[in-house]
Amino acid sequence: MTKTPSNARFVVLAAVANAPNEREVVRVGANFARAIPGGELHLVQVVEDLPPPTSVVPAPPGLGVTTAEIVGAARKHLDEVASAARGQFGGRIVEHLAAGSAWKQILQVAIDLQADILLVGTHGRTGIKRMVLGSVAEAVVRRASCPVIVVRPKDYHAFVPPEIEPACPDCLQTQRETNGERLWCDQHGGGDVRRGHIHYEVHA
Repeated sequence: MTKTPSNARFVVLAAVANAPNEREVVRVGANFARAIPGGELHLVQVVEDLPPPTSVVPAPPGLGVTTAEIVGAARKHLDEVASAARGQFGGRIVEHLAAGSAWKQILQVAIDLQADILLVGTHGRTGIKRMVLGSVAEAVVRRASCPVIVVRPKDYHAFVPPEIEPACPDCLQTQRETNGERLWCDQHGGGDVRRGHIHYEVHA
């Protein structure tokens, strides 16, 4: 097995876009960067649908419709995200602001940085909509040249596919009471073939 040089960089690229689960994307990205030697956290925000560079009728100031206002608001937001990330990761954090198609710009930054892992978020949908990725996330997953993690808030109560059985309440209670030392309740501890698998552990 090839050893990774001690001074090797590990580039974590997190795409942020003022989405409901943006904080979760940053948290997961910070965890990766903090846990891996040489970790760097890069944050990319893409501004889409900029107005044309020239206009016959000037836009009234203060309405957030000029290029300068839109870019300025995006930069301010990105600064705020980076500031929050610094409370979770003390290493190198770099901000990237791009304009254009979101998925193209995210992948362009990933290529330019030779990112080792890429994180994208999804909107916090419930029900059947939660099974479908947003268009940006799907495009990134399909076309990325590095591992991609699609980040969504952990919530096993909001939606469980009909083909999957809900977790056993007694098993969950056992895990909480033992802080994960025991994983299964008395019923499932010896294996429950009816659920399609048998639980067992190998201790070193």
